[in-house]
This record gives sequence, C-alpha cells and structure tokens, in this order.
Amino acid sequence: MSKKRKRMSGYKKSLIIFTIILFICGEFILIYVNNSLKAYEKSDIDNYLNSLLTDIQKSSQNGNIKKYFSLAKVSSPYEKKSSLEKGYKDLLKDAKLTYKKTDEKNIYDLYADDLLIGTVTLDGSKEEKRLGLLTFNVWEIAEMQSYNDEGLYSFDFYLNSDYKLYINNNLVKNDDLVGTEKIEGFEDAYDYVDLPKLNHYKVKGLTAKPEIVIKDKSDKTIDAQVKGSEYFASDFYHTDSLDDAYKKLANKDFDPLLFAENWSKFLTADLDGNRWGLYTLTPNLIEGTTMYKRAYSWATQIDIQFTSIHDLDKVPFTNEKVSNITVYNDKAFSVEIYLEKNMTLSDGQKKTDTLHDIFYYVFYQDAYRLISMKSVTEGGK
Repeated sequence: MSKKRKRMSGYKKSLIIFTIILFICGEFILIYVNNSLKAYEKSDIDNYLNSLLTDIQKSSQNGNIKKYFSLAKVSSPYEKKSSLEKGYKDLLKDAKLTYKKTDEKNIYDLYADDLLIGTVTLDGSKEEKRLGLLTFNVWEIAEMQSYNDEGLYSFDFYLNSDYKLYINNNLVKNDDLVGTEKIEGFEDAYDYVDLPKLNHYKVKGLTAKPEIVIKDKSDKTIDAQVKGSEYFASDFYHTDSLDDAYKKLANKDFDPLLFAENWSKFLTADLDGNRWGLYTLTPNLIEGTTMYKRAYSWATQIDIQFTSIHDLDKVPFTNEKVSNITVYNDKAFSVEIYLEKNMTLSDGQKKTDTLHDIFYYVFYQDAYRLISMKSVTEGGK
C-alpha cells in the first residue's frame, strides 16, 4: 500500500512539473505573441510617430530632452538666465504635439501647438518576421533636426515710431530694429502721398515665453493686435462708423459703399458707359497702379464678354455693411465692405454674388482713390 502511495506521489510530482513547464511555455508564447502584435502595431508609421511624440513629451518633463534634441548655446539680453532645457519643459508640458509629412519620403515636421520644434527622418529599411505570418518594417530615427539655434521663440513687432517696446521689463533698443515697413495694403501709395510707416523690431533668442509691454509716448500701455508671433500697435484710428471716420478725413463727400457697388457691377458687366463702365471708376483710381491696371485689363480683354447673361433685380444690392474702418491719417483709410448683388439669369434662375473686401484709399489730386483691395476670408481679415 505504501509503495503505491509513493508511486502516485512521483506521478503527481511529474504532472505538476509538466504543468508548470506548460504554463511557463504558454506564458512565453503569450508574451511573444503580445510583443509581436505590439511591434506590428508600431510598424504603422502613424502609430510610431504618435508614440515618438509621447516619449518626447515625457523626456522633456524628466529633464532628458537631449535624448531627442541637441541644445544650442543661446542667451538673450531680455532673459536673466536662458535655458533651453527648461524652455522645452515648459513648452511641452501642456502643448499639443502633432506631426506633418513633408514633401520628402519618411520625413516629418514635429510641432508643439503651432511652433515647429523639429524634423525627424525615419529609416524603415529593417524588416522583421513574426509568427510565420507577419512581415513588417521596423522604424528607427535616422536623423532628428532641432530648431533652437536662435532659441525657441522669436517675435516681430510693427509699432509707431514713438512707441516703446519692453521684453521682460527690458527696453528693446535699436539693435533689434530691422527697419521701417510700409503699411499693408498701401504699398503702391507711397509714391503718391505721404503715409506713416511702422518700426519693425525682431526679437529672437528667447527660451521662454516673455512678458511683452508696449507703451506710447505718454507712457500709456497699448494693446497690440496679435497674429501668431507678430504684434501690431499704432495710433491709427479705428471705427465702424463712416460719420466718425469723416471727422478725420480730408474729404467727406466720397462714398466708399457707392464705389463698391459700382465695382461689383463692373465685374459682371452691369456698369453703364464706355469700356463696360471703366470711366465711371477711373476718377477714383490712380493710373499706373496695380488696381488701375487690373480694372483696365478687365475692361479691355475678352473675358468680360463671357459673363453670364442676366438682369439685376429691382433691388440689386442687399445686406450691405460698412465696418472695420481704419484711418491712418487724413489722406488714407481702409474700410471693410460686405454686400450681396442679386441677379436673375437668362433661364430664370436666381443668383447672388457676394462681395466682401477691404478697400484701401488715399487722397490724391483732390479725390479719394482706390490703391488696393483684399478679400476677407471666413473668420477674419
């Protein structure tokens, strides 16, 4: 009886050992399969890049950003202590990291919010085979280009010539003055009238987002218009009222809305007069400018003859709006105009043309004349 028990104990021991071996082998196989599936999933380039961005973010918070980006030696007179390592840590802490494919194969730009922080070149030449079924590329970083030779942040400022700019409580001096810039929209006008220009400062080499303060000649803080990394601040007068604007202009008889209506009619061959009504417009144009050439070209080339056959409705213009007026001096202003032109086509179909532009005018030879136009896009200027 005791011998039988011993034999059974040996059998059970062997069974237990065998079961443990099977369990270990099963675990090994499961781990292998799991790792193989993860490797296969990572072979998708989008998955790899998202994983890379996550690791870049973690590395920045752990003080190991050098794992990915080389750190240039930078310093700025506007920072007490410039530190790219700290700059990356602050930047990447809450930033949304994204990537964008370039025109080159397997090369991607990396962004923190809207800031380009690097360009990665990937090597996918290595292949792996797993489970007898899966064959996939193994992605590796071939090259990582960083953009911090001039710090992480740079800004352009366009300011009145008598305004003062402070970065982190430090007055920005002429060392960072790039030059004077013509007002956008009036580039063609400076040959005809006197217009103010804006001082253009470029401040770079910053490793942290700075405190920016702009003051006028009375030491009053000025609110700037910000577009990305560009700041605009001036004493130009802004209003939505033509009556208010007229108080600062040289001539109060000019009606920019009437000109916009005539311009709209001109574009669809609805303006009366020779050359499709061109000479109704020319008293408010300057010969030789881009706008004059544009109007003359439309009036004298064949394309205008192929506008759709139509009649203007009894009330041709509706939903008209004049707004966003900027007076630069008594000789120059810009105005945003919106209007809808209503037409009936020859087949009876109704059609509405929309004009939504900013018109730029200068006072030249006793009349306000259009110097340029810019279409207003959805959501802003």
